[in-house]
Amino acid sequence: MKLLAATVLLAAFVPAMPSTPSTPRPTAETLSQDDCTHAHTSARLRPGAHGHRDRNELTPGQAETVERQLNRILRSLGLGPADETSARRSREHLRTAQQINIPVHFHVLHDGANGNVSDALVERQISTLNDSYGGRNGGADTRISFELREVTRTDNAAWFKDPERYEATYKPTLRKGDKGTLNLYSADTGSALLGWSTFPWKYEAEPNMDGVTVHYGSMPGAHIENFNKGFSATHEVGHWLGLYHTFQDGCGGEGDRVADTPDQRDPTHGCPSGKDTCPSPGLDPVNNYMDYSYDTCMTSFTAGQGSRMHKVWTAYRR
Repeated sequence: MKLLAATVLLAAFVPAMPSTPSTPRPTAETLSQDDCTHAHTSARLRPGAHGHRDRNELTPGQAETVERQLNRILRSLGLGPADETSARRSREHLRTAQQINIPVHFHVLHDGANGNVSDALVERQISTLNDSYGGRNGGADTRISFELREVTRTDNAAWFKDPERYEATYKPTLRKGDKGTLNLYSADTGSALLGWSTFPWKYEAEPNMDGVTVHYGSMPGAHIENFNKGFSATHEVGHWLGLYHTFQDGCGGEGDRVADTPDQRDPTHGCPSGKDTCPSPGLDPVNNYMDYSYDTCMTSFTAGQGSRMHKVWTAYRR
């Protein structure tokens, strides 16, 4: 999940609802080191979201379990491990990887005019995904692209205003396609969340819950200050494709299982320069889409992240 960092506004606490998606991105400029241990999931949080617990957060042990299963599948397919330790091998794998073209069904949840985003804004969001994953803002071309197949509109105040609570209703009702189809939902995700996603290894057990939900105000040019370039969707789709946060496991353990993203103790808030929270080589990757930085300084995925997404796709979504 993707959470938002606080600047002027303190957001109200939003309790976690029972659900199965990956997790929210926590953001608060004064987030303590202890708080950061609860932020290793697949969501993005908003200003003042102190205490908001990420849903389905991955502890280092849970991530290790996921990796063992993933690597067993990859070995059975004759592929190398997802947690590649060589940046050079990751680059070579990505360079020879076949392009992945992902069909997208975009579901606009709204309450009358509130949240009823235009087709043009939806198309800009898809263009932002293609620019992000194509390396056009910086970083690696991940050889992943997105094609908008349709836009659906559902005028339902409850679903729009409380998408966490009603997730198990609107997703099975609206979801289309198979495991390789991205269902992207826009709604008012509240004062604490910018969006959340399911992980690909959850698909087999809960196919109807698969997908990404983002705050309609985080779409390109929308109203959430510092988080309105459309990169909440980029971040959440990264989780949908199998990426962890860049700060997964902090300075110890196995990190995000990507060789070319330096170790990072905790999420980034704002756009700091020279942030370096771990003793291992390399500054924190504050420009990476899988951190919690402002949209204004997010620019890139790495080749290692691109390689991992292709391997996870082969294991779970092909």
